[in-house]
Amino acid sequence: MTRDADREALKFLRRVSRDNPRARLVVGGCLAERSPEEVRRAAPQARIAALDIAEALGLPPAAFAGAAAGRARALLKVQDGCDGSCAYCVVPQTRPRLSSLAPEDAEARVRAFAAAGVPEIVLCGIRLGRYRHGQTGLCGLLSRLLEVPGAFRLRLSSLEVGEAGDELAGLIAGSGGRLCPHLHLPLQSGSEAVLRRMRRPYSAAAFARRAESLLRRVPGLALFTDIIAGFPGETDAEHRESLDFARSLGLRGLHVFRYSAREGTPAASFPGQVPDVRARERLGAWLELDASLRRQHARAASGQERVAVPLRSGTEAVTEDFLTVRLDRRLGPGLWRVKVAAAEGDRPRDQAFGLAKP
Repeated sequence: MTRDADREALKFLRRVSRDNPRARLVVGGCLAERSPEEVRRAAPQARIAALDIAEALGLPPAAFAGAAAGRARALLKVQDGCDGSCAYCVVPQTRPRLSSLAPEDAEARVRAFAAAGVPEIVLCGIRLGRYRHGQTGLCGLLSRLLEVPGAFRLRLSSLEVGEAGDELAGLIAGSGGRLCPHLHLPLQSGSEAVLRRMRRPYSAAAFARRAESLLRRVPGLALFTDIIAGFPGETDAEHRESLDFARSLGLRGLHVFRYSAREGTPAASFPGQVPDVRARERLGAWLELDASLRRQHARAASGQERVAVPLRSGTEAVTEDFLTVRLDRRLGPGLWRVKVAAAEGDRPRDQAFGLAKP
């Protein structure tokens, strides 16, 4: 979580506390664990939860499956904690212990979501690729969940590139679309020097080799990534190097953050803090690249069929390869086969036409 996100979260808590003083308010996550006093100042009646939200509210986990009925997507957290050493990240200070949901519990929750008619279930974790419970790793868990019957598909949230290996690629390619051909692999920078300063566990060259292998092994795979703009010490040349590297990877889109110093992290005291004006300029360049990549993604799908999950509005949907499409008519919940029409000008979206449920 960035410093800006902390501010937004606290602002939201103040508003909820003011407008709904009798609401049962439970706050979890890194902000609550790292700065509980700030949370309590924002929302004095809030309960700080270091455990499952359902448990904190006194509800069985199945209650959330029932509440998800009619929704397009459900999030299922199967892993927590990170013991990494990235220079900009505060998570290892608040959640250094890795833990994973038992496979039988994950399966039970997936079955409950499927019974509630949820068409897409997103598996989440701080270090999702480090999922391990006994002898079961992430691929073992996925193999088990793919055996659950029902009209739903699975999607993975964020994975470190070193955790997206050949076995995972084989599962995606052989799942018949039940495991979405979409991976989000955080890059953060395409400059070798910046990656070293960030203390990331890979080089740009290693990232490129893995991305190339995944794209070769999984037909139609959509790769997305995270980028931090304006990391301390980043020069103009390193910024350009990073942009050029990202353009070379075959990515479909970016999730871009402007670097903000987090108290207690090594990067907060690094020399060469990038001035805010310069960091915003670099953020703008990344956002332009993101828009370009998403337009290319949309145009590449033109004339092809996809399987899409309509969002709450019913007029937009998300395809298996994480393309957002506008629909020619309102669709209800479920998995719909759509045909993608031509992209609309410079907008990073396409139109699509719902044909029938597969």
